[in-house]
Amino acid sequence: MTALDLVYNPVSGSFSQPHLEALVAALEGEGFAVTAIPTAAEGAQLSGSADLICVHGGDGTLRDVVRALGEEAGRFPLCVAPSGTINLVARELDYSRKPARFARNLAEAWARGLESWVHAPLYRLGDMPIVSCLSIGPDSHAVARVSGPLKKRIGRYAYVVAMMQQMREWPREPMKIRGTTTEGEEFADEAEAVIVSNAALYAGPFRLSPEAALDADSVELISVSEGTRLRIMALSFAAMLGLPVERFAKARVRSCKRIEFDRCVTPVQVDGDHMPDCAYAVAPSGLTLRYVV
Repeated sequence: MTALDLVYNPVSGSFSQPHLEALVAALEGEGFAVTAIPTAAEGAQLSGSADLICVHGGDGTLRDVVRALGEEAGRFPLCVAPSGTINLVARELDYSRKPARFARNLAEAWARGLESWVHAPLYRLGDMPIVSCLSIGPDSHAVARVSGPLKKRIGRYAYVVAMMQQMREWPREPMKIRGTTTEGEEFADEAEAVIVSNAALYAGPFRLSPEAALDADSVELISVSEGTRLRIMALSFAAMLGLPVERFAKARVRSCKRIEFDRCVTPVQVDGDHMPDCAYAVAPSGLTLRYVV
C-alpha cells in the first residue's frame, strides 16, 4: 500500500473540514494509506515515511512543504489537492477539486509511473523556494498589507481590497536588475516593478509570458521600468484580456536562468504570500520537483 502524507492548511482560503474528510476517504478508497498532517505557524511537518506527499492547500502551503523537504525535495513525488486562495500550480496541472475525481486521477497517474509525471526544475529566491511566482513593487506592497482574516472570508478578493488601499500610497522604488537569459546573454536594466514566473499562470488564469511553464528550466522575468498606477493597471488589463504585456504595458519579458538585484529588495511576494526577509537573487536550486499527474 502506498503511504501518503496529506499536508493540509486549516486556514487556507477555501479549507473545509468535511471536504478534507471526503478527500481522505476518497484517497483511502483508491488504496492509499493516508496520514493527515496540519500545517503550523512554523511551517509544514512531514511523517518521514511517505512514498507520496499530497498538499491540500494553495501555492504557499506547497512552498512550505518544499521548504520543509529541503535538499530532499526532488526525491519525493508531489501532488496538490486544491484548497487555497488561487492555486496556480494546481490550476496549471489541472488537479480536480472534487475528492473522488482527484483520488481516481492520482491513482491512475501513480500507476503510470514517473515517466508520465511533470518534472519541474525548482528555482529559489535566496534560500526560499519559488513554486509559482514572485513580485517586487506595487503588487508586493499590496500583498504585504492583505488582512489574514479578510483573506479567509473573501479569498482572492482580499488582494483587490489591498490594492485599492495601496492606491493612496503608491510606491515608486527603482531597482537595478541584471542576469543571464536562457541563451546565455548577460543583461542589466532598471525597473520599478518586477514579476518572476516559475509557472505558466499568474494571479489566477492569466498568462504574462507564453514561455512560462512549470517544466521549463527557466523563469520568466517581466519588468516594468516605470511602475506608475496607469502602467500597472495596463499590465493587469493586458493579462486579463490575453494581450501582449510588452506592447500594452510597455513591459519587458525575458526567459532567464539567473536574476540579481542591486540591493535588499523588500517587501517581496512569493507564491501569494508576503516575505519580510531580504533577497538579492533568483537562481536554480539544482533540484527538480516531480508532480504526479
